[in-house]
Amino acid sequence: MSETFDLLSRFPRERTWLLPALHALQHRDRWLSPEAIAAAADHLRIPRSEVYGVATHYPEFRLSEPGHRVVRVCVGLACRTRGGLDVLAACEQRLGITAGGTTADRGVTLERLDCAFDCAMAPVVEVDGRHRGRVAASGVERVLDGTPRPAPSLPSGDRTRTTGPGTITLVVGAGTCGLSVGAADTLRALHDEASRLGRAIRITAGGCNGLCWAAPVVTVLRPDVAPRIVAGVTAAGARGLLEALVADRVGESPEVAAFLAGQRRELMSRCGIVDPGDIGDAMRHGSYQTLRRVLTARPEALIETVKRAGLRGRGGAYFQAALKWEGSRRATGSPRHLIVNGEEGEPGIFKDRHLMEGDPHRLLEGALLAAYAAGVSAIIFYIHGEAHLSADRVGRAIDQAREAGFVGERVLGSDFSITVEIRRGAGGFVLGEETALMESIEGRRAMPRPKLPFPTDAGVWGRPTVINNVETLFAVPLIVERGAEWWAGLGGGHGSKVFGLSGHVARPGVIEAELGLSLRDLLERIGGGRPDGRPVTAVALGGPSGVLVHPRRFDEPLVPGGNPNPGTGGVAALHGGVPVSEAVRVLLDFNTRESCGKCTPCREGTARLRDLLGGREPADQQAVATLADVIRVASLCGLGQAAPLSILSALEEFPGEL
Repeated sequence: MSETFDLLSRFPRERTWLLPALHALQHRDRWLSPEAIAAAADHLRIPRSEVYGVATHYPEFRLSEPGHRVVRVCVGLACRTRGGLDVLAACEQRLGITAGGTTADRGVTLERLDCAFDCAMAPVVEVDGRHRGRVAASGVERVLDGTPRPAPSLPSGDRTRTTGPGTITLVVGAGTCGLSVGAADTLRALHDEASRLGRAIRITAGGCNGLCWAAPVVTVLRPDVAPRIVAGVTAAGARGLLEALVADRVGESPEVAAFLAGQRRELMSRCGIVDPGDIGDAMRHGSYQTLRRVLTARPEALIETVKRAGLRGRGGAYFQAALKWEGSRRATGSPRHLIVNGEEGEPGIFKDRHLMEGDPHRLLEGALLAAYAAGVSAIIFYIHGEAHLSADRVGRAIDQAREAGFVGERVLGSDFSITVEIRRGAGGFVLGEETALMESIEGRRAMPRPKLPFPTDAGVWGRPTVINNVETLFAVPLIVERGAEWWAGLGGGHGSKVFGLSGHVARPGVIEAELGLSLRDLLERIGGGRPDGRPVTAVALGGPSGVLVHPRRFDEPLVPGGNPNPGTGGVAALHGGVPVSEAVRVLLDFNTRESCGKCTPCREGTARLRDLLGGREPADQQAVATLADVIRVASLCGLGQAAPLSILSALEEFPGEL
């Protein structure tokens, strides 16, 4: 008990620290025992029943003791398309248990995972918290080899072999996706081979540049030469790459060129190039220059610039970002808060994690600019509880920015003072709804609040609060630097958009392009088309809150408010092996489980829809459509209102397949 007391004593005795305290206890014990829950309740002076209610509300908290090892197999749409169910069946056969069970010796617990948010690397298996990507059913034996492995460690300390004029830099794509297929081994092998050759080569770990399909990826940077991207560099190929580099024989494959040709990379321009762990490298690439300049100007001028640019939120609702800042600035009460929404808990959506992992200083600068414009004095980064690499890299960026004077009291000698902290979620799709997210920060179950009041008037702790999505804030430094007209000139006035492309395509990954492109552009021109002879029969666009799109609509432009609507940017291509009826059931089953339970239409209606579609007899389509429409109209929050959209779109576009 003294160890538990010491652990909990780090947290102030206030309810807002409940989730961090539960995270700390689970990290230590691997689950939340009744004794741990009671200790957290006593320390934070919250009734034990309420702490239990919070712990049972968030799916990432574990209330029963797992086996010595935990294996989770992703069964989301992207992984199903790539054979995830076969991988799960192979794991069940190998372990002699079904998903949800633990072996008799309590050696292994096997679970189904709704989404690993590593969709471009499907099928994905998580072993002891570590992702393994592109796992085939025939390769399960290697995954379940019985040897617990620590998380991959990247070479620490000085990441530079030698530097100076003319130094060549190799950036290994060490994002979550690359690490799942051996990028850490590639990085170590390059270090070892560079030492053997004694060459002036700088080798560093970067984020993913979006070429997930080609991972492990190495980007070659030479002074005054365009970056070259080398695909598929394994540890065994490290020596060959360095020898080719010395002989100046490194080229870029046609596939890499084709993948990049159809894109407009602005927000992602530094992902895979800048060192996410080095503020000096970020500053050499321009970070915080815009902040320095803006702090001498009126905040209202910044709001006006972003308003003229027409920047709309990239979390799916496309609400004008500057209007939120303006509302906060006009609101009474203090302190004001900015919440950076990095929760991204929708299966099939994974682009924000790439941005946070690849260029955290651009995100932090965007948040600081938004805070200055909105009159905010406190920034909270709310990051998904299992997005560990994102949280680590953003946390390091915050610490470095604080040391450099970009965070804290009187930033750069101005009148602007700001605090920045990170809070972690614990799962729950409803956290995409901004008022539910604020409830979570306050240490409560994630349940949406009625509106009015809007968060800009009374948000977290009843204070004026702005909530912006990660991708939204990534655009802010660029807009302020280049001007409103530059952004308004992209995508027919809609700007650029980052998409996560997964499923049945040859080149899954993260894409940035001007809005107004079509699904066919994404699937074929950029994504390389189908990897085998099976055609794409549908696209799940926007995750569980999105729609299913028929191939006849693949040539329609993707614009906010259009049909189809780009939504959050998740694009999962489905072939005939994943029928539309199965896709609808997967999405609906997830929405049913993830309902917070606060309002009856969502809580009861989604379960009833699931039962109608899962019965032995064909469902009455009119009854399904009527119930879906009731849920859409009567649910309290936007997520409940969007829960039946996949069914309604399937009834309209694929009427014979339900």
